[in-house]
Amino acid sequence: MTQNNMMYKTFKNISQKMAMWSAVLVLSVGSSLAASFLSVAPDIPLAPGLSEAETGALIFDKPEGRIVSIEALAATPSADIFAFYRLSLPNLGWQNKPELSVRNSETFHREGEALTIKYEGGVVFFRLQPIAVN
Repeated sequence: MTQNNMMYKTFKNISQKMAMWSAVLVLSVGSSLAASFLSVAPDIPLAPGLSEAETGALIFDKPEGRIVSIEALAATPSADIFAFYRLSLPNLGWQNKPELSVRNSETFHREGEALTIKYEGGVVFFRLQPIAVN
């Protein structure tokens, strides 16, 4: 076997391994970036590092709008969670209402609904309700 043939086979072997590892990397990153949403409010994303609590959710569907309350367990600092929602929810039509937010919470409005996200002791509380009209 000539030196050129050996170099070609070595290069081909390295190229195949690089292509395989690139595909593995793309698939693993892609699946970790895939958006997941709250099971009872499929239009509200679940931030990375959150997992829905198995304690169940409260859901009411009324003529005035839906009322949803659900919890998620956090493996991510609250600052990262709130940053995620400040960046992602406006892309889904939600408007941040910082004037309505209190400590460790954020409030967003969209089409007659208010979403409050509150972080407390490693748990994120989501409350979705109709906006009160006076």
